[in-house]
Amino acid sequence: MDIPQVQASTAARYIHSLCQLLAQAGDPVDHLLDGTGLSTEALQSPGRYVHHDALDRFLLNVEQQTREKLPGVLLGHHLNISAHGATGYAGLTTTNAGKAIEVAVRYFPLITSLVTLDLNRTGSCAQLQIIPAPGISSRTEQFILHTLLASFDVMGRFLVGNLKLEAALTCSEQKELRARLSPAIHDIVFDQPDACFSIPETQLEVPFALADQSAHERAIEQCERELKSLNNQRSLAGRLLELLTQASAPMRDQEAIAAQLGMSSRTLHRRLQSEGASFRDLVQTARMTRAKHYLMNDRFSVTETAYRLDYQDSANFTRAFRKATGMTPSEYLRQIEAKAEPQSSSASLPQ
Repeated sequence: MDIPQVQASTAARYIHSLCQLLAQAGDPVDHLLDGTGLSTEALQSPGRYVHHDALDRFLLNVEQQTREKLPGVLLGHHLNISAHGATGYAGLTTTNAGKAIEVAVRYFPLITSLVTLDLNRTGSCAQLQIIPAPGISSRTEQFILHTLLASFDVMGRFLVGNLKLEAALTCSEQKELRARLSPAIHDIVFDQPDACFSIPETQLEVPFALADQSAHERAIEQCERELKSLNNQRSLAGRLLELLTQASAPMRDQEAIAAQLGMSSRTLHRRLQSEGASFRDLVQTARMTRAKHYLMNDRFSVTETAYRLDYQDSANFTRAFRKATGMTPSEYLRQIEAKAEPQSSSASLPQ
């Protein structure tokens, strides 16, 4: 299923920052933008975003032309609050790390739309699932995950002391990654079906010394303005996929979605077609994303998950899930549990 990648973009300032860091490390940077269609001037333009293909080519150039094996870690360890603009200040001035992560989840499109963050806070642990946009390369996905992980490492130590974060990553074992992160990253498990960060709730409740309600409200207002402006520029397919993947909202048909977007169903179909997308394919992508959330985070049964996603029965849902992931819902959940807790017996998913 091909989803147009125009909606998957990243703020250009992060690429510019990485170029500067590589130059400071003594790596050649004159040809890092070759084949990307980008220029140094464009990367420094306020509000500029870079599409996935350009970022992926840039990362390939970094891989081939520099000594840096983990550019995401290099970038993440050097990102201060100001690097994230209004989003960074909104997180810094809120009351604690839990609230800061909630800010990041809402305004993460201002940083990148290459992944979506889904926060689930229940019991003694908060889980942040990182969901890649359909079709992005493994190279780019790994870069985003490494940048996030290193950012949590350095900012967690600065604001909390020790987040005690545990990470599940989709990539294979990387010993160098472990070596370059501090003990604040408590554990990393590789070769997982989905990427997820887990943090104890006690760490998220540590108060921020720089909390400032007035400054926080001003930063949030700026974030909302920037998000509105960005949404006006994004492709219809990207906006639609975001609406469909909201786990708390019911699945909606094409007419209901069109009405929410202020257009007719026919207009919606025509505009998606012009972008090379279809409502049916977007719904299927969103269903599988939400299915994983329901099974892993909400602990719904297969039957309940099928009902919430508007399948006729659990058998139809199981067939669709197997086609998309290569395994049944029960097998998917058992694989997650077996790798996360290898010493415990696997739990069965209720039917």
